Amino acid sequence: MKLEEIQELWNRDRDIDITDLGVESVRIPQIRLKGLQFDLNKLVKLKTDYYAGNLTEEELEKLGWEQFLTRLIKTEITKYLEADEDIIKMKKNIVLMEEKIHYLDSIIKMVSNRGFQIKSAIDWIKYKDGIT
Repeated sequence: MKLEEIQELWNRDRDIDITDLGVESVRIPQIRLKGLQFDLNKLVKLKTDYYAGNLTEEELEKLGWEQFLTRLIKTEITKYLEADEDIIKMKKNIVLMEEKIHYLDSIIKMVSNRGFQIKSAIDWIKYKDGIT
């Protein structure tokens, strides 16, 4: 993810709803992840309909998909969903987003602790040099 993309996302997410600060404090790192999870849910539903043969020709054409000609029972559809390239790609994106969130969260924690670390280093230098 490029810096410009992070800045654009921040510009969209930085506004705080002061009428519901409790919710705002909890949602900060999860905003983008939730969007991906919602997209995955929609994709799974769409692919389920696809493998069940429930999509119209217009829907298939709009999606650029060919008609799925094999008849599947419900238990077989799950196996096809688990192996579907589009779903796998979306799940990989979710895992990558979770890793980014974790990494950015750890950076924020380190920056927050920087003042404490600097004070501890100064205290150590004073102690070592015999300054009280």
